[in-house]
Amino acid sequence: MATNHLVCSNVRVKYPEFLLALDLSVQEGDLITLIGPSGCGKSTTLQLISGLIPCESGEILLNGKNITNLPVWERKIGLVFQEYALFPHLNVERNVDYALRLKRLSKEERRAKTEQLLALVNLKGYAKRRVEHLSGGERQRVALARALAAEPHVLLLDEPLSALDEKLRKRLREEIRRIQQETGITMIYVTHDQEEALTISDKVVVMRE
Repeated sequence: MATNHLVCSNVRVKYPEFLLALDLSVQEGDLITLIGPSGCGKSTTLQLISGLIPCESGEILLNGKNITNLPVWERKIGLVFQEYALFPHLNVERNVDYALRLKRLSKEERRAKTEQLLALVNLKGYAKRRVEHLSGGERQRVALARALAAEPHVLLLDEPLSALDEKLRKRLREEIRRIQQETGITMIYVTHDQEEALTISDKVVVMRE
């Protein structure tokens, strides 16, 4: 029987514009999508789970451990943003390697892991290319590889494809689903696109204002 991997219980955070009340359970290895209108708290939910913003009440459990008050770097949760958040002065290899350096691996281990991750996201042969010369879809693949390099327990994706054209979005969401199934990582994916949510997810969570 599948167990709950991530649990948000009675999590609350209040803003002048709205109150976010969150109760969410995610099973290990699932890809769930959060969908809803702008301003309903989808991105705020990811920020709460990752620790970028504190919750005012409630608790967040990961593998049964209370991580509510842990800092971002201790949560083992990865983030992929719409804006890529890559280092423009570094090439593809060094962007991915940046996350691996934090794991204190040897140079040879980091190189092998980087090659493995770039192959996983279909960027084999791109290691020495500069980020500024990549397309939007290629940059998002690099961002995904870098997030996976940290070996997070949960990967959060905040509208990662919304800046891309429709044809490329369709192809990349298929790749994200393939990567999720190959790695078995738990993912929470935010989108405003209903078709995208239904196509990519194990479960869809509809959020309301």
